[in-house]
Amino acid sequence: MLNPQWATTVSPIELLVTRACDASLHEANYALHLEVAEYINQKKANNPRDAAMLIARLACNRNPHVALLALALLETLVQSCGYPFHLQISTKEFLNELVRRFPDRPPPFPGPVMSRILETIQSWKETICVESRWREDLTNILDMHRLLMHKGYRFRHVPRAAPSASSSANTVAANLKSASELEAEDREAQSAKLQELIRRGTPKDLLVAQELMKSLAGADPAKQPDYRGQALSDLERLESKVILLGEMLDNANMAGGERTVPGDVYEQVANILTTSRPKIQKWISDAEQNEDDSESLDTLLQLNDHMNTVLSRYDAFKRGDYAAAANPVPSQYSSQAANATSLIDFDDIAPPATSSNPANELDGLFGLGTLSTPTSSPPPINPATRPTNAQLGGSIMLPSTPTPGVAAQQPTMFGHFQQSHSNGVMNGHSMPTPHQQSQPTTSQVQGKDPFADLAGLF
Repeated sequence: MLNPQWATTVSPIELLVTRACDASLHEANYALHLEVAEYINQKKANNPRDAAMLIARLACNRNPHVALLALALLETLVQSCGYPFHLQISTKEFLNELVRRFPDRPPPFPGPVMSRILETIQSWKETICVESRWREDLTNILDMHRLLMHKGYRFRHVPRAAPSASSSANTVAANLKSASELEAEDREAQSAKLQELIRRGTPKDLLVAQELMKSLAGADPAKQPDYRGQALSDLERLESKVILLGEMLDNANMAGGERTVPGDVYEQVANILTTSRPKIQKWISDAEQNEDDSESLDTLLQLNDHMNTVLSRYDAFKRGDYAAAANPVPSQYSSQAANATSLIDFDDIAPPATSSNPANELDGLFGLGTLSTPTSSPPPINPATRPTNAQLGGSIMLPSTPTPGVAAQQPTMFGHFQQSHSNGVMNGHSMPTPHQQSQPTTSQVQGKDPFADLAGLF
């Protein structure tokens, strides 16, 4: 029984740790472990350091049973207490106390306590020193690992078992945090680090603590992390898994009767979405109360709808209802879409009739209304029946030059060419055809200067 006078000088965290490592326990009591972890997470302050240092002293107890119970409690607290406790186990004081009973030369057959400590340091090196967001503050663990290897200690590599689908889904859901949660987590970590720097009290630590206090006070907003961008990137990764499951269902061989099996890729992705959906729905309810965050609300609602649709298709695919799994759109909506009028209908739209010939407009511009052609467009000319140059009147000659056997053209022939070439093409009804009858010339002046008529043209 504890002495009442001694019990008044012992902190509650020391009482909890001592009870969890009592020699009367036949094995580790994980209910007591969780009680210690809950107390540390609630009270914070110096409790992470007090618990870590007491566990390190108990791990060096001469009773191996007590030492193994302390190491089991240490493993539970590392998994449950987060960065404030990780920061304390990475201090030089804790690590030196943990290996205090290690000889300079490793024994050929280390005992169970020494082997368990080596396994613990090896697991920290492979887990929290790699996966933690603040792994740069845990470098002392890596230094201790290198020092022990330099002295000849050998760390047994224990292969990590492949995580199950449920554990992977829980890990992804636990790492999915909103912007406010990321900011609160960062402030908690910075507060724990600030307290540790002030406790050390060295000039270098005090300078770092001063900069950390400025960051906590928000003195330089430009240096603050973009928590909103980090949260959106996490949502994008979750949305990529939604798209992945949808594409897998689209490409599934439903006609051949493909079915899911426990532990396949379908189940793994679906478990991630299922465990993440409650957190998305909680964020939606929080965003609905905050009227200023309408953009985040729209993004979350859209993501939630996609998740519900894909998970409904997966449930139908798992039951064997391939019709519901293949077509996410209800039948009544798909039938309405099929009966809707097409926006592009080539059969019902008739080409508009031309009201006038473009050549007639140019005739009006150049004052050639008397020589305008009919408004109806001429039929296309067949190249096989197209009149030759000789049939069209031969080569172009001067207006006063007599043409034997063919009537002379009027001096206004230049106007015909102007009309027919105004659009860059030659109209068929502005040229004489072979069936037109030649008209006799009224007068032919012999001996007249053949270039006299050109003076009027120019």
